[in-house]
Amino acid sequence: MKALKPLLIKTLIFSIVLGIITAALKYTDTIPLIHSKWHFMLLFYFILAGFIFHKQLKSLHQEHRKFFFSFMTKSILRMGLFIIVILLYTFLLQSDDIQNTVSFIITFTVYYLVYTTWEVILIVPIIKNKNSNPH
Repeated sequence: MKALKPLLIKTLIFSIVLGIITAALKYTDTIPLIHSKWHFMLLFYFILAGFIFHKQLKSLHQEHRKFFFSFMTKSILRMGLFIIVILLYTFLLQSDDIQNTVSFIITFTVYYLVYTTWEVILIVPIIKNKNSNPH
């Protein structure tokens, strides 16, 4: 699990940079569709990324097929969690302000796509290295 710490540090730095960019866009009103609770979303995705990295690194020691199945299962579960959060917010915590709901969905979706891309960028070299060095 030596590889987890560098992944978490890189993801923390990535999250801080993403937070600075989001704050600049939010507070300059460049993009009015950034939700007011964007910082909680960043924290949510940072914690989720750490959990996912931990589970993926743990499953790297499995046989190739099992790792692939585990990787795909985690991706599907993450997407399911994403959909549940969107639905819960939209239907249970809805407000009369439609722009608030739309901004939540847009911000949450953009962060989902950005963090998913980030996770793939970081984990693929580890997987390739493991495949080239099976020991």
